[in-house]
Amino acid sequence: MLHILRGSGFQRTYRSDELLLFVVLADPCELSVSLKAFTMYQLLKVIKSHFFVADAIPPNYYSLYFRIVRFDVSAMEKNASNLVKAEFRVFRLQNSKARVSEQRIELYQVLKSKELSSPGQRYIDSKVVKTRAEGEWLSFDVTEAVHEWLHHRDRNLGFKISLHCPCCTFVPSNNYIIPNKSEELEARFAGIDDYTYSSGDVKALKSNRKKYSGKTPHLLLMLLPSYRLESQQPSRRKKRALDAAYCFRNVQDNCCLRPLYIDFKRDLGWKWIHEPKGYHANFCAGACPYLWSSDTQHSRVLSLYNTINPEASASPCCVSQDLEPLTILYYIGKTPKIEQLSNMIVKSCKCS
Repeated sequence: MLHILRGSGFQRTYRSDELLLFVVLADPCELSVSLKAFTMYQLLKVIKSHFFVADAIPPNYYSLYFRIVRFDVSAMEKNASNLVKAEFRVFRLQNSKARVSEQRIELYQVLKSKELSSPGQRYIDSKVVKTRAEGEWLSFDVTEAVHEWLHHRDRNLGFKISLHCPCCTFVPSNNYIIPNKSEELEARFAGIDDYTYSSGDVKALKSNRKKYSGKTPHLLLMLLPSYRLESQQPSRRKKRALDAAYCFRNVQDNCCLRPLYIDFKRDLGWKWIHEPKGYHANFCAGACPYLWSSDTQHSRVLSLYNTINPEASASPCCVSQDLEPLTILYYIGKTPKIEQLSNMIVKSCKCS
């Protein structure tokens, strides 16, 4: 249950004994937030921030292929060590005039780059969206990016929403690529494309902002209260990392990282990847006895339950924990393409 302690201006404070939740909105005109979207969390505080369009690219430069959204999270820097999870939420609008019915959009963290017209980026996640369908909320886990921003303010250059392959046309339903045919970003987002929808009409712009009130892009920052963080530190034990450094030099029957090399052509029948010919994918396998690298209390309880009740079917599983991307080279016709495939290499394991 939430208890209102005080309220003034755009900031309201709520009380929760277990989890603190900060909502950072991208629209400075939005002075209220609906709690309906946050029923699974306990809300503590609502903080406003400004939204900057294409702030990481030079002035007067506009791209049809991506959007950039930024957030000011400097107010939460003092709570950087308390961050549990960060989620970026953006509302996709219905675009009845879209030329394609579906697109695969990708979210990137914008990185510093010497070339301002071509900022560096780090892949976060992707989703296939129906551009003409009714609007919907899209959520992305951005914990790693926000954690970096809270510790290094100068690295906060925002997020980039772009197409999977703007240099050509990508059909998500069958993974088909049509070369030499550029595709524009047809997906539209509340609080980002309001001006596009109003066609420059100020009255229409105000109407759109009112219509999509409460649906502006925002961050959900879930933070552990300081007193809980401090109370856990004395009893916290450093868990053994089940990575190559440990697993490859020890004969271990329990959950551990196992070596696995995959040859694209021989093992998968893939001829389209030019380089590399294969890679060390690795995998996780092994038993999960009580307290063996369990990442949650649930895993520990489940493991203990299985130990006491060996006939029970419920038991934690050995799964991947840290994964790294793989950069590949392939050709579309005679044109070489370089792409980074996310989550391709397993680096460590855990029981979950």
